Amino acid sequence: MKRLFAIILFLSAAMLSYSQNDRARLMPVTTNSKSALALYNEAKKYYDDVKLDKALTTFKKALDQDQDFFMANYQLALYYLMNRDSEDFREYAESATGCKENLSDAEQLLKGALERLAGGNTNITESGNKLVDMYPGDPEAYNNLVYFQTISGDIKGMVETLLKAIKIASKAAPFYNQLGYAYLTLKEDDKAEESFDKYIELDPDNPNAYDSKGDFYMYEKKYEQAYESYIKANSMDSSFSHDKAEAAKQLYEQTEGKKLKIISL
Repeated sequence: MKRLFAIILFLSAAMLSYSQNDRARLMPVTTNSKSALALYNEAKKYYDDVKLDKALTTFKKALDQDQDFFMANYQLALYYLMNRDSEDFREYAESATGCKENLSDAEQLLKGALERLAGGNTNITESGNKLVDMYPGDPEAYNNLVYFQTISGDIKGMVETLLKAIKIASKAAPFYNQLGYAYLTLKEDDKAEESFDKYIELDPDNPNAYDSKGDFYMYEKKYEQAYESYIKANSMDSSFSHDKAEAAKQLYEQTEGKKLKIISL
């Protein structure tokens, strides 16, 4: 979920294809449409900022420009898999694995992992490790490994991968967000809070940073602080945290036996 790709044009197999530059460091993203690649990059930015509705819409716009765009189909398939939408997962997985585009070695590796997932095999971590070995300087390689570790339930492995990704990423904020939730899953609360605070420090204008800190406070049953954090997120972007703020308010009033001062909704 995390990188912006620069665009270069090159001629291959008598057709135009587009990819990012610095190809020795970054995973190629191949498509026959320059506009599709631009939309894909835009969608990835939305995904990093956890603006998921915009991300999904923009990935689908990229597919309108190039239906055979493997990475756009792959990203949608993986999203729906992780959100337990089996019907949409199958649709985009079939589109991805059926792509006729001349894929890069990295994309072929992801295609194989997706084929195994579609067959019910969640043991795909090795594919993620190979991807990191191929592109150790690309945060997106680590991001895919984290996805695969999430699917297989390897939370400790996720933490190790995220810490490595943070060291090489020019924009590490999204990795700190994931790291915070991984630490919460492991019940390492202090490290989780440190990670969420670092997320806020690195990306203070992103409402999701405060939404995530609100989730931490909810986990800690600090409902007043959760409410305040959710309200801050909501004040920055009204699509964030409204229902969570209401839930935090109700839990505060139930546990404390008094009304919570309303800030703003």
